[in-house]
Amino acid sequence: MTQNSTITIELYLLCFNEEKMIRHTLNYYSEFCSKITIIDNQSTDDSMHLASTYKNVVFRCLDSGNEFVEDKLTASKNNCWKGSTADYVIVCDMDEFLFDENLQEKLVEAKEQNIIMPAVTGYNMMSDEFPANYKKRITEQVKHGVRSERFDKQIIFDPKKVKEINYRPGAHLCNPVFYENTHAASGIELKLLHYKYLGKDYVYKKHEVYVNRMSEISRKKKHGYEYLEGEAHVNNMFELAKSVKRIIK
Repeated sequence: MTQNSTITIELYLLCFNEEKMIRHTLNYYSEFCSKITIIDNQSTDDSMHLASTYKNVVFRCLDSGNEFVEDKLTASKNNCWKGSTADYVIVCDMDEFLFDENLQEKLVEAKEQNIIMPAVTGYNMMSDEFPANYKKRITEQVKHGVRSERFDKQIIFDPKKVKEINYRPGAHLCNPVFYENTHAASGIELKLLHYKYLGKDYVYKKHEVYVNRMSEISRKKKHGYEYLEGEAHVNNMFELAKSVKRIIK
């Protein structure tokens, strides 16, 4: 993919200790996003240093008291994009990749059709091993996954026509409010590849960190409940790997 001057796309990306994933994400999105804003939730690893080597990246800090507080992450997603004048904004987590074999062409078409929110269909991408080659796109290394409605997220929209996106916790659901005389009808569908389960050891460690950082309010509201299930949840998810299908050609 190459930058297309007829359309501008900005990315708003949440981050906490993503030193293993962040290069995959930035390598992918920096090819077609004119600006990437990383909202750092007090990372303590090498994530920010690695991100600083990319030219089109800027940083914001989200202070949640060094805890995992889903309500604060959701509030950030609901507001971080406001004021953007791009044709489309993408608001997502580090392991979420908006994908189509002809992504830029479809987004240009969406703009020409005045589509506010292209439809997004979620897939849980899975691999026995974490892809360690940062010189090759992750979408070329991990091509198999499972269709999952749980991973449907409206992560892309026209910020000039959406007044409020109103994400719910986890951003799986939203209740957008549009400016006058606009609507969200879409005849274009894109894939959301969620690279969450890439090698058991990687996922074990990541979930353990989330559990140790989880706030009491998040526990009470059962936000991130799968993290609290520990290795049993991870093992269960990897059982799905037996039925994965090729998602990317």
